[in-house]
Amino acid sequence: MLKKNLGLKGLGLLIFVFMVFSVYPAEADQTIKIGVIFARTGNAAIDSASGFNVAQFAADEINKKGGLLGKKIEIKEFDNQSTPLGSKLAAERAVKAGVIGVVGAVWSSHSLSMAPVFQKAKIPMVSPSSTNPRLTLIGNYIFRVCFSDTFQGRVMADFALNYLNARTAVVLINANSKYSMGLAAYFIKSFSKKGKLLWENDYADNTIDFTPQLKKIKMLAPEVAFVPDHYRESAYIIKQGRKLGLNLIFLGGDGWLNQMYRYGGKAIEGNYYVAQWHVDSPIIASREFVKKYSEKNGSADQPVMALTYDAFSVLANAIKRAGTTNTKDIRDALGKTKNFHGVTGNISFDKNGDPINKAAVILKFENNGSVYFKTMYPENR
Repeated sequence: MLKKNLGLKGLGLLIFVFMVFSVYPAEADQTIKIGVIFARTGNAAIDSASGFNVAQFAADEINKKGGLLGKKIEIKEFDNQSTPLGSKLAAERAVKAGVIGVVGAVWSSHSLSMAPVFQKAKIPMVSPSSTNPRLTLIGNYIFRVCFSDTFQGRVMADFALNYLNARTAVVLINANSKYSMGLAAYFIKSFSKKGKLLWENDYADNTIDFTPQLKKIKMLAPEVAFVPDHYRESAYIIKQGRKLGLNLIFLGGDGWLNQMYRYGGKAIEGNYYVAQWHVDSPIIASREFVKKYSEKNGSADQPVMALTYDAFSVLANAIKRAGTTNTKDIRDALGKTKNFHGVTGNISFDKNGDPINKAAVILKFENNGSVYFKTMYPENR
């Protein structure tokens, strides 16, 4: 009888322990698991893969100071393989891994596939640089630290009209990219208020020959051409345009990067694009980040690096303020973020999870790199 009672007590204890871990799984963990979802393979890897290193760098900094809530941060990395489907699957794996927050992704199409998964699971997600306006409208667990296409589309239209004095424009749009289509729409709407849109044309993803479109543009003779796409196709367009004798100014969004030199060479010089951040930013937090990261990992010259550091830091700060790993409390703390001194500027979230009053930086391709040209503030709109 004694053995039977002990056996029952042992069974009861096991059931109790199981129930505790089931009800409070995050609290029972010895580490705080934060998911990081970027592209390590595929087309997006060039401007996304560095996010993994930056997130680990940010986590290491916090862990050296004692971690969060007395626990070490454990980074759980997931490769979204540069596709929307891969992003959704990565999000589902992150949920199963027991993460209490997520940083990612870079491309809007990837984040738009991830967000519904995390909203349903009630896990906070902070995107460093997905600019599609619909992203944060998916739900109250979705945030971003970058400005949206609504803002940057208006910024580039304003820049073309008021700083380049352009009154005619054409727009080339990647029909397979939500990022490209959204950004084009906001540019067209804003530019058309004072200027004249001569032509807009779609092309398919992975197009390499833009001769037909460029011949039409040469005939129309616009002053500027807006190409809101990522670096490869944009560089091909500019290079081929120059070969055809197009002397107009090309403008781009924050999908343009120094990697355009790889595909366009010197032809891309003299053209402008909008960015979330520049390595020469005078912000104190930015200079400190560049110095610390560069000393350990090499150059920190891509906007996604600074934005990823901010996204991770904002999430970690919310966990600290929440004082718990309960994801609802973390979400509530994120929503109350005010004047967080980030690398890319002060961050305060509005009711939708978008940053308030983030400035845009206009960069110019020059001397095999991107040089600072001008800062555009929300009030310039």
